[in-house]
Amino acid sequence: MAADRATRSEPLRDVIRRYYGEECKILAVRRSGGSRAFLFVVEAMYRGRALRTLGTIGRGHEVMEHSAMDLHAPDRLVFPYERLMLMSLALAEAPDRALLLGLGGGAMCRHLAAHLPDLDATVVERDRGVIALAREYFHIERAVTRADGAAIVADAAGAFDVVMVDLYDASGAASLDDSFWQDCLAALRPGGCVAINWAGGWTGGEMGTAWQKVGRVAPRLDRSFFVVERGPRGNIVQFVPTAPGFRVASLAARWAQFAARHGLPREDRDILQRCEVRTRFPSPRPAVKR
Repeated sequence: MAADRATRSEPLRDVIRRYYGEECKILAVRRSGGSRAFLFVVEAMYRGRALRTLGTIGRGHEVMEHSAMDLHAPDRLVFPYERLMLMSLALAEAPDRALLLGLGGGAMCRHLAAHLPDLDATVVERDRGVIALAREYFHIERAVTRADGAAIVADAAGAFDVVMVDLYDASGAASLDDSFWQDCLAALRPGGCVAINWAGGWTGGEMGTAWQKVGRVAPRLDRSFFVVERGPRGNIVQFVPTAPGFRVASLAARWAQFAARHGLPREDRDILQRCEVRTRFPSPRPAVKR
């Protein structure tokens, strides 16, 4: 995800063109449900590929990208963090049922339907505008539960093998209290796994927008570990596997076996080669006095 500091007086379509370039094609701009933010869908070229992107424009005209679809390969995962989230299925002992909190443009839905068609996936999205755009522009025809994610996990004890948490709006990560994270763990069957997307990476002693929230949550989820793509913009993905015998050292081997068994694309199989794995959330570095 990224931000564009535009002035409040600029029309929304101008903000989008500033970010994606004058050649982009703006397909929709709509108000997001229950907020002052706006949803948009845009098509633009990125590294030689035509992408259709779902994003939001916040109160200060900040642009945030939430999901993207490769127009020539709709089932492909565009964002690297999505491939990391997929690894939660390899960490569950018997991944038959998955709960996806957050729809976006449905990238994970399309990928799972193409490569793990037997997986029973429940998808939850609170914003009716997001659901409408996903159906209109991102090939999402499957059932989507319109509800608050916190309410769903609170009533789902022992129902799922994997819970993927990817809850964002125009203001950033959703505000979730401690009981939500305990409910996510309680929603797992034995030997399950929770995966959490935190937008922002750690480089140069800074952790981007994720620092405060993930730092607060991490100590509350025992056995967490963290994977992040190298570079200044890689998202942190936090994993909480609950299988008693799981060891982080086995991650690469488990992922390789899972990816081969399901015939996942090379982009999926090779994602760990570009990532760091950490078993502890790093403490912030002390400020340097000048």
